Amino acid sequence: MAIDRSRALERPLITARLRPDNTALLRVDNVTQQITENSEGAALQSLVRQIQAEAVRVERPVRVTVTAQTGLSFLVVDIDGAIEEESFMPFEELPKPWPPPEDSGDDADEAASEDPTGDAASEESVSDTASVSSVDEEGAGNDASDTAETDDQAAGFADDEPPAPGDSVKVGAMRPTANGDTTGDRIPVSSAPFTARSSYIAAGAVAPERPEPAEAPDQPETAARAVRSKAERPAASERASAPVRTRSAEEPGSKPLSDQARRDLLEAPSFLAEPTVVEPARQGFAGFVNHLGLRLPPGATERAERSDVEEISRHLSAHRTISVINRKGGANKTPTVVNLAAVFARYGGGGVLAWDNNETMGTLGWRTDRGEHDSTVLDVLASADDLLDAKAEFGQMSKFVHHQQADKFDVLRSDEDVAGTHEMTAAEVDVVHSIAAKYYRLIFMDSGNSDRAENWLRMLDHTDQLVVPTTTMEDRAQAALLTLQAVQSRSEKAAELACNAVVIVSEWQPKESSISERMADDFRPFVRDVVIVPFDPALKAGRIQHSALQPATRRAWLAAAAAIARGL
Repeated sequence: MAIDRSRALERPLITARLRPDNTALLRVDNVTQQITENSEGAALQSLVRQIQAEAVRVERPVRVTVTAQTGLSFLVVDIDGAIEEESFMPFEELPKPWPPPEDSGDDADEAASEDPTGDAASEESVSDTASVSSVDEEGAGNDASDTAETDDQAAGFADDEPPAPGDSVKVGAMRPTANGDTTGDRIPVSSAPFTARSSYIAAGAVAPERPEPAEAPDQPETAARAVRSKAERPAASERASAPVRTRSAEEPGSKPLSDQARRDLLEAPSFLAEPTVVEPARQGFAGFVNHLGLRLPPGATERAERSDVEEISRHLSAHRTISVINRKGGANKTPTVVNLAAVFARYGGGGVLAWDNNETMGTLGWRTDRGEHDSTVLDVLASADDLLDAKAEFGQMSKFVHHQQADKFDVLRSDEDVAGTHEMTAAEVDVVHSIAAKYYRLIFMDSGNSDRAENWLRMLDHTDQLVVPTTTMEDRAQAALLTLQAVQSRSEKAAELACNAVVIVSEWQPKESSISERMADDFRPFVRDVVIVPFDPALKAGRIQHSALQPATRRAWLAAAAAIARGL
């Protein structure tokens, strides 16, 4: 069950810092505690237990800000040890150096330097933090001697009642976002059970049901029922010794079914259960702690990314052609083709071709890796009969295309003869497309700038999904709009392509998010989807390699590819 964050208190003010030297620093209001363990995972577990003890002390969930190698996390920790991440800022988006030097103003370390009591105060803070006290309505605590607990008691385990094998603790999933505001909108996320007692300790959690103080007048009825249910549950020894009850022949359930009630065997459901295992989180703070032995599920952002990857990874029953068009040069057509082909090839397992369908000479070959030959589309046309022969093998195509080793797709270059006069015709586009469809499952066509050329118009006839790129420059955006309008007027099929197009707005300069958002809003009412790609200097010039892009840029291209996949 998700944590009820409306009950979470802003006080005590809790901050924590995880260090790579197996230590952690916890600050609760003005009290600082140093945690030292023999491993990074143990330090994290101790830190979670201490934060949970604070939640038990105030009898409500508490918020904590955690500084770690991976970034800055804002967590909510409940009384039962469940953890949810309200937001996460990766270290790439935080001021450098990260983590900040410990003498540069880290909250927890400042608290340590301001603590005038030295070691004695630190020891006192350990005791104060580790102890669990019951507080009545007026806030008065019980006597310290009555509230001191052992480690197992502080973790929610009575001396005579270990957790039953069926018990479980829900541990909230992390949600990594760029929003660092702990008081903004918060999205509840899923949770995963831990069923062994060792897992309780590893997660810093306690038993799932912890009775409230008997004198609390506002205890919910549901909690009371849960306490009664636990009290009435037989002990493990009783459950083990209980006789197994079998059905006798005289009982109604053992009677054979009538002929009318019997069903055909072919209608029987499968006994094989659908797979329900969720791979643990790999990103954000959840991914970090999972490397230390936990298995927290992914948060909302990581689940969204996995959903996009699933869309892109699907293989369809026939080839699909995606045409990237804009009648204006410099509108980012070639980078769009390269990155989309790279994403589909990386996640879908190859079989992707990027084809420069410029009527004369395009730039796709300039911005991608060259193979061990100089073949172009004209060489494919010259060998069309051999390539279309029923006995032709896939390996024959390798001497005409240029394989991108890092990004796993192939490039078919346009004519590169600077003195050449050849212009691609509609019939030649048909021939080359037939060859491409035989050898590849996905074909990305990089168009020229003339939407009146034969090859340009015939490209539309082969298109299954239209992609219209533009930059944040106004003339490129206007050209994208005019291109869509021209396509819409061509035919009924072309009009449907324009209506279901995906527009990709690439930021041409840094800090142009307001411009890109405005352009995206202007396009959204007229097309199926619009995706914004942030500025990335690796896309400005030279050869393009998807892995060289910044993480935010790669994530944007993944979202763009998923939007295209949904239209295929």
